[in-house]
Amino acid sequence: MSAARALAVLVASAGLLAAAGCSSSVPRDQVASTIATQLGGQGVAIDAGTVTCPSDLAAEVGRTLRCEFTTGGQPVDAVAAVSAVDGGTVNFDITTEARPVAPEVLARTVGEQVTASMGRPVGTTTCDGELAPRPGAVQTCTLTVGGEQLPARVTVTSVEGGLVNFSITDA
Repeated sequence: MSAARALAVLVASAGLLAAAGCSSSVPRDQVASTIATQLGGQGVAIDAGTVTCPSDLAAEVGRTLRCEFTTGGQPVDAVAAVSAVDGGTVNFDITTEARPVAPEVLARTVGEQVTASMGRPVGTTTCDGELAPRPGAVQTCTLTVGGEQLPARVTVTSVEGGLVNFSITDA
């Protein structure tokens, strides 16, 4: 079975006026809001509708700011890179980057998918570690179904728009 989550490659451009007159940065809340709007316009369902950025984005060509959001319970980085500054307008491109899937997120998703596939509930699911965000990466999980422990092999099939897609097979 394959993960039902997929995302198109996300690259968007945004233009913002730098705050108050001769400011040399775009406030982090404004960057976060623009990222959420751009990604939402591309059909990305951001959990809780929130993008967080650690600081303001310097209004200098080439400067970047790494922000984050969560979709489907999986954290994803959104990188804003300044492409042009024209007077008080700062243009920046937005790209997404995958992160490793944390063991607890992987376990929850694998448990949900196997439950849906088998038509009977999985008691618990544990995974041995993070799932690397690169095609072919493998992780082992153990599911408890009806008191029996079943090993599962999770293999990354693709990484699209920051989300890691995978298949699940018997180990």
